[in-house]
Amino acid sequence: MTSINFNLETVLAIVISLITLNLLFIGFYIASVLREVKKTVRKARDVIDEVDQTVKDGIEKVSAMEKPLQALAMTTAAFGGIIKTAGAIRNATQTIMGAGEELETDTKKPESAPAKKPAKKPKFFRKGSKE
Repeated sequence: MTSINFNLETVLAIVISLITLNLLFIGFYIASVLREVKKTVRKARDVIDEVDQTVKDGIEKVSAMEKPLQALAMTTAAFGGIIKTAGAIRNATQTIMGAGEELETDTKKPESAPAKKPAKKPKFFRKGSKE
């Protein structure tokens, strides 16, 4: 067997070259991990942008529905006002024509009258019924 003479400089050169190779592999690994992180961030940004656009579209649709609902509420209020006005006109006309006294006496309940029975439900005509 031949003995190999390793001097200190040779050992240090081998150790430094191994550490350099190790650092190069770690550097390449870190670069590949950072590329994957960059791809993931891009995908997450795309998803967030899509969700943001979907939310904005939903808000626009809801705000578009608000106007017809407001119009419906205003129409309902207008019909209520028309009905109240028609009732006031009817009462005024009856008062002018002299039917106001009859109207007031018809709507008042006599104090000694017995309590009324609840109204019966209407009968519906069925097949084969004689009614």
